[in-house]
Formats: sequence, C-alpha cells, structure tokens
Amino acid sequence: MTQNQIERHQLGQLIGANKRDHYYELHYSTGDIARLYILADGIFRYFLDPAKKFDENHSSFVDLSQFNNDYFEKSQPKATSDSLIIKSGNYQLIFQQKPAVMSIFDETLHRNRLVQLSPLELGNDQTTEILKQHKNEFYFGGGMQNGYFSHKGEIISIKRDKITGKGGVLTQVPFFWANSGFGELRNTESAGNYDFGKSNPDATILKHDTNMFDTFYLLGNSPKNILAKYYMLTGKPLMPPKYALGLGHVGNFLTTLWQPGEAKERNAVMFEDGNYYTRTNKPEDASGKGSLNGEEEYQFSARAMVDRYQKQHFKLSWIVPNYDVQEINEEAMASFSEYAAIHDVSAGLWSQNNTPKASPDTTFIQTDTTDPKVLKNDALILRNNLKRKRPLIFSNTGIAGSQNRTMLAFGDIGGNWENIPTQVAGFLGASLSGQPLVGSAVDGTAGGGNAQIAIRDFEWKAFTPILFNLDDQGKFSKTPFAYNSKMTQINRAYLKLREQLQTYLYTLIYRAQVGEPILRPLFLEFPHEQVNYTPQVGHEFMLGPNLLISPIVNGREDGNGNSRKDNLYLPNHRTMWVDLFDGKKYLGGRVYNKQSYPSWHLPVFVRGGAIFDLGERNYVLYPQGKSKMVTYDDNGYNDYSRNHVATQITSDLEASKLTITIDPTQGDFNTFQTENTTNLNIMCDGYPDGLTVKINDKEIPMQEYGTVDTFAHAKEGFFFNTNYSWIPEFDQYQEKKQTALQIKLAKRDITDSKIEITIRNFRYGNETLVHAITDSLLRSPKQPMVDPDKISSHSLTVVWPQLTDQVQIEVNGILHDGIDGNSFTFHELVPNTRYTLRLRYVAGNKVSEWSDPFGAITKPDPMNYAISDIRTTSSLASPKDHPIDYLTDLKLASEWETIDGVSEDKPLELTFTFNHLEHLSRMVWVPRKIDHQGDPVEVSVELSNDGVNFKPYGDHLTWKSDSKNKVVGLRNVDAKAIRLKVYKSSGPFVAAKEVIFFRDKK
Repeated sequence: MTQNQIERHQLGQLIGANKRDHYYELHYSTGDIARLYILADGIFRYFLDPAKKFDENHSSFVDLSQFNNDYFEKSQPKATSDSLIIKSGNYQLIFQQKPAVMSIFDETLHRNRLVQLSPLELGNDQTTEILKQHKNEFYFGGGMQNGYFSHKGEIISIKRDKITGKGGVLTQVPFFWANSGFGELRNTESAGNYDFGKSNPDATILKHDTNMFDTFYLLGNSPKNILAKYYMLTGKPLMPPKYALGLGHVGNFLTTLWQPGEAKERNAVMFEDGNYYTRTNKPEDASGKGSLNGEEEYQFSARAMVDRYQKQHFKLSWIVPNYDVQEINEEAMASFSEYAAIHDVSAGLWSQNNTPKASPDTTFIQTDTTDPKVLKNDALILRNNLKRKRPLIFSNTGIAGSQNRTMLAFGDIGGNWENIPTQVAGFLGASLSGQPLVGSAVDGTAGGGNAQIAIRDFEWKAFTPILFNLDDQGKFSKTPFAYNSKMTQINRAYLKLREQLQTYLYTLIYRAQVGEPILRPLFLEFPHEQVNYTPQVGHEFMLGPNLLISPIVNGREDGNGNSRKDNLYLPNHRTMWVDLFDGKKYLGGRVYNKQSYPSWHLPVFVRGGAIFDLGERNYVLYPQGKSKMVTYDDNGYNDYSRNHVATQITSDLEASKLTITIDPTQGDFNTFQTENTTNLNIMCDGYPDGLTVKINDKEIPMQEYGTVDTFAHAKEGFFFNTNYSWIPEFDQYQEKKQTALQIKLAKRDITDSKIEITIRNFRYGNETLVHAITDSLLRSPKQPMVDPDKISSHSLTVVWPQLTDQVQIEVNGILHDGIDGNSFTFHELVPNTRYTLRLRYVAGNKVSEWSDPFGAITKPDPMNYAISDIRTTSSLASPKDHPIDYLTDLKLASEWETIDGVSEDKPLELTFTFNHLEHLSRMVWVPRKIDHQGDPVEVSVELSNDGVNFKPYGDHLTWKSDSKNKVVGLRNVDAKAIRLKVYKSSGPFVAAKEVIFFRDKK
C-alpha cells in the first residue's frame, strides 16, 4: 500500500450509532467518528473530525448560540437491516451502512432532497463529498464569482484572489444551494473547489483543503427559505443608514499630485482657476497637491470636491478622502468631517487591515480586511461615535458571514465594456451567496477615458444597492461630471431617479433580512422558465420584484449612433412589461432584438402590477392582475427592528374593474408623522367612467379637476392627466408623455385609515396582452437556414427568403422578436451547443405557420484547446499583487508585471513548462489594456523537447505596442517547454494579461 493510499481513504462501513445529549455519534469501520447535530427544522450539521477533538465552535463565521436542543430531542432514530434512519420533522436522514452514504428524504414531497453518490473521501490535506446531480438541477452560491451566477456544468473556486474581472473571486463563501431545495455550508476557512457537473454531469464534487469534514445541510422550499437559514447560521445582512444609499465619492486627497495640462488631453481636468491639470506620480512635475481642507491648495482639496458636487447639482451623500493612505492627521480629518456634515455629507475613513484612529466625527469606515476581530473593533468605535445610530463599514472583499458586518464595495480596472456583464452576473452571484449589499465603482478605478462606457456604467449602477465613484487611482477622473454637459445631465437625471426610488430600495433592504435578494436573477421572480436559471440571461437582473434592468454591455450602434440592443429577454408570456421612460408596452415570454437606445435611455422595464412608493405616500401603480407591495420606513439611523413602519398596498384588476386598497400603517418610530396625505398616480390607457373612494368603509366625495394647476392646489380630488411623468428629469428627452389617473387624498391619521379605491371601465395594456393570430394567407417560410460559413463558437447567422418586413425566430423554444430583413446574427451563444430553430413571417398582429425545424451546432470554444497547469518561471521578480502565476492562469482579468525593466544585455527570460510533451498550434500574448507601458516590442522564442535544452525558433520578433494580441505560429511544433526572451519593452517594466498556448485541434 502506497503512502498516498494510507493518507487518503473512503469512509468505511457504518458500524454503530449512539444518541448523546445533543448529537448523534456515528462510528465507521475505518475508525472514523462523526457527529450529527439537528439544529432546527431543515438545518443539520455533520461533523467528522479525524483528531476526534470536536471543537464545536472552531469556526469564526458560524453562530450556534441561537440554537437550542428542541429539534434534536424530538428526533427519532430507527435502525433497519441496512440503514440508520433519523426522523426530524418531515425529513428522514438516511445513513446507509455499506457503502456509507447519506441521503435526506422529504416526506412531504415524497422524494430525496440530497443523495451522496459515494462515501466521503478523507485525506490529510483534503476532503471530498460527491452528490448526485439531476438534469434540471441548477447551482448557485460560492461567493462573488465574477462573471458567473449559475454554476451548472462549471467548476468554481472557493477562495479570494482579489481579481476583479471575469473569472476572479472576490469573496470566499463555502456555501452553495440548488433549486431542488437544498444548500450546504462547509464550516471551514480553507480553500476549495466545487465541480457542478463539468467532470461528470451526474455528479457534484465538493472539495476543501482540510482533513476535517464539517458541513451544514440546509433544506428549504424556496431560495428565500434557504438563504434565511444561511443567515440563521452566519448572521443577517446589516441594515445600513439611509445615507449609504446615496451617491458616494472615494478619493485620495492626501498624496495625489497635479501637474499643468492642456484642454486637448483626454485626461485633463479643468479646475476652479480656469486651468487644466493632469495627475502625476512625479513630485518634480507637480504644481499642486491634494489635501483635506485646502492646507496645500483649496481647489485640490476634499472640501473643494464636496463643493464641486454641490455646484454641479449632484447630491453627495458620503465621501472617503484618504483612499489607500493609512496615515492621516486626526485634527485635519475632524475639521473636514465637520465641514462635510454642514453640507449633509457623511465623511468616512479608509483603513487597510487594522482599526483606524477614528475621530469622534467619523461616521463610517472603508476597509479591505475581512478579519472579524478588526471589523468588530471598527463597529465598536463607530457605535461609540454615533451613539444610537447604525455603524457602517464598506469592504472590498468578504467571507461567509461578512454580510452581517459590511457592505461589499470594490473598484475594478474599469474603462471597458466587458466589465459590465461581468459585474452584473457577479452581483447576482453575490446576492445568491448571502451578500445582498453589493456595489462597484462607476467606471472602475485605474482605467477609463471612454465617455460612452462611463455613462452606461453609471446608468445601470443607479439601480444597485451602492452607487459611488473611486477617484485618483489612474489617469482619468471618475466623477459623474467628468465629461461634457450632456453626459453630466444624464448622470444627474439617473441620480434623481435613484433618489425617487429610495423608499423602494430601502424596502428591498428590509426584505433582504429575511432572505429576499435585492438584485435578483430572473428565476427568483419567474421560476417556471428554465432559461432564467442559465447564463443566457445573466446580463439582466431584477431590482426587487418590479423592475427589470438590462444594461448596455457593448459598443454596437445603429445608424443613428444609438446603442444597439439584442438578446433582451422579458420573461413570462402573461406579463406586460412597460418601458420606464417612454411607457412603451411589451409582451413577456420572448427575446427582443434590434432595439435602439440613445445615450440617455437605459433598458429598464416595469413589471405589470408594479407598485412604487416615491416617499411620503406618493404611490405610482402599473395595474395588471393582482399584486401587492409592502413598503417599510424608519428614521434611518437607530434600531430598525423595533422602530419602523410598514404599509401594505394591493391592486386588483379584474376585467375592467380596478380595486386598490391601502391598509392602515403598522408600527412606529420617533420621528414618524401619523397625519399624512396620500397621492396615487395610476397608469392607464383611457378615461375611466367611475371612481369611488372609501375610507374605513365610508364613501367620500371626490371632485374632478380639469388642469394641472387647479389639481396642484386641491386638497382632495382627482385629475385625468394625459401628459403625466413621475420622472421629470427625463422629460427633456422625449415629447410624448404617458396617461395616468391622479388621485389626491387630504391629511388623515394613516395608522387608522383603510383606503379603498374602485375604478370602473379601467383599461391598461389590453392591446399588449393580445397574442398573435395565425393567418393562413401568409405562407409558411420555405428553406430558412443557418449560413454554414457564418458559424462561430458564440454566434450563428440565419438567412431566409424575405416575404414580409418582420419575422420571428424560435431558438431552442424561446421566441425572438424585432427581426427584419432577410438575415440575422445571433450573438452570445454557448460553444459546441446544438441550436434548433423555426421561423415565421410577421405582418402586423398576424403570423404565418412555423417553418420546419432547422439548426446548427456552434463551434467548440477555442479555449478548450488552451493548455492549463503550466509551470512558469521568470528571471525578473514580480510585485505580490501581480504574480507570475497570473500570466498563465487562463483568466484575462488577472494581470502580471515585473518590478524591473529589461535591456538587450539583460533580457527577461520567461520559461513555460508543460506537464508533458505537447503538440502545439500557436502561442498568444495578450497585452494589458489599461496602458501600454509594459508591452514587449522585441522578443525571441526558444523551444525544448525535454524542458532542459532549448533551441531558437525563428528570428527575433518585433511587436507593436498596442491592444492587439500577438500570435506566434507553432503549427506542427512539439515541445515540453518554451522560453520567451524580452529584449525591449515600451516602458520601465514588462506586463501582460495572459500568455496562452493552444494545442493542435487534431
């Protein structure tokens, strides 16, 4: 028997079990002992400690103090001829004797929730659990996996690598769950990886780098239920003060240097003195330096930035003036905090990995630590400062349980389109991992300079829990007024819209406490559509139940310079979706293509039935069917759990009768006003016949007003408004307004008033909800086909004989609309996947019969042929944040660089060694995009068959310093190792995103 076989073994046969005082003890033939704890309904802990010490509180992120012994004592064990069955509530935990596998059976559903495929694999440095995977089982969690929220068929890493782009992992959360109704939280801080069917589609393989197997099984009938149980173990998300939802600015006003610039420079900023300046790292070039209060020069100070936001009419809510600088003058910071407070701006401190010296005026802390002890100290300091107010900590990383202490706010490289879909999916992944309070810096940190990307990034992030800029980390300014007046005006409009939606957003933060994510993938609201569980819709999200946001994720434009939007999916064919800005109505259950959106217009859709409280009981309703909304409010700073109010509003549209009910407000807080007016703005398509208003079952007379002005001065009454808009900042961009019935009710005690409103002959969206009619006079399309010359790994082109202006194409059962002409290219497809299509002609609301099915298979992903696990060495050292491992990790988001530069006499030598002799096709050098200071411009390549002896391959190569990938052809080359020498660089070091070696496809 080998040493490795001794160190690693499968769990042996179950040979005995005992019921102790608060756990079951399980004995196995291999000498292993495990404990089973029954903590609550659907929360079970299985703990196997090879050292048999069983420290029940060894974890830093699980809180067991709230659990008692009740569920354990009520459990009932039963032995059969081949199993031990422990019954707890409606669940049966079945421990098979041989092989020693466990399953959990749900008596209510009459099926297994979870089944182990084989016994646990135990080793000195790793433990492995293998679960059975079902075809329609989808997996979520694992922390913030940048670019991914749905993990079926993938492998994810449970670690933190600080890579903010696609493939990076910002939070280490050993928790996942499946839509079949179970989750699992590994009680370990060690790294791991979860294989959700990539190696074997029938198995989920869960590994962690520890010899202890300690896990919690969480069972629930909904994602909300599972996340709530996760919070029972790790803590509920913090409830932030209201100012945290406002616009924030993070900058460095301590060491940033400024030099004179010119207006023509893209990164030049005009300051108050009328001159242009650019940032510099060279003190000898600087003519100005940042400061907190103008100690150096006022216009470069944090005070000036606070004033600048005010002058630009942007409501700044919070500011961090010392980003990435630990040392700060307490007296100067106290003075700045006082100045900020006068302007209704909360000032906070940045701290690297220890508790900062906070002045009594400090209201919050921004940190890059996850150490629970440091965060606890931070919170104590803030509580002492703030008395009864809520402490707030922002962190740029996280672990399991972080949601209880911090909001996740980070900055990435920025300035590229790829970041937007990457962050959308990453935010969704964080939300499904128990971290609902998440946000990232608008337009990133060091990159930037593209106004269109910056504006589109600000727009969609206005609908996320945290909105902020992170400045002074690169060449370009990141303020919302960094570009021209047109862009500034658009950003200002989106900030105003965010302020109007604050009550809605604040309500969602309340609901996050009980397991309802703030940002939601489509399947949480529409669980019966399988597409909503897949990455196909990972570039869209719901903000709560009522708003669907589909960010602009690329620079494609139509002939008028507007953003071109394809692959816009609106779910559920019974749901009407209304464009938030222009009121245009869409039928759900289909993908819309060839949509055009000017710079001011983000694709945002209101769900039919939506109810919004714009604050102060000013409601906007989009009636469809039956819907309900409960809004929450408090004073924004003290103990919300016992000091808040809740108001329920229901809307019921049946046939042409609309009934709206506003229940009495429940609860109280110390500044709550019980006497309040009520305003309703009900979107509609025409004038309704009859309006009845009852308060506490007593009908009250309602006067109709004929003009906006007379209605504005009325205390009570209604007005049919054909020129209505509740987001006036966007009125300048469009002529046509929407139609709404506006109702105004006078001040009453809202804690003692039940309001019932009935409207007859009510119409809204009737024409939208009519489905297409098949017309026999429209002949079925003949011979539509996929162009065989236009198939790639991510796209395919369909062509057809043109008979009508419009066609619809069904792709794998999903209807695509908005397609014209005689050809269309589908993008964002999955490689090596069969797509079955049908096509039909469209003429108005009539359609032809479907064509016969046709289709194609997308080409394999080229990255399937990329070589992984390459051993890489460098003759030059690298900084710790950009290590040599990043050069061949197959993640384009990570970047490598050297500390020193190169010369002809002392070139950089990079040696890439493969695990075995490889038959190659090419080598690709991917330059970093943020700048071109480290691009190799003179290189040579050497080959080795044994990894020791190298011979030259071709002549010296000259590369341009630009954004294009550099390709070295290696067709028919066999090599065990390749050496790349860099003799000359475009800057004082050498840098790259990646070096990728591809095998020959044969």
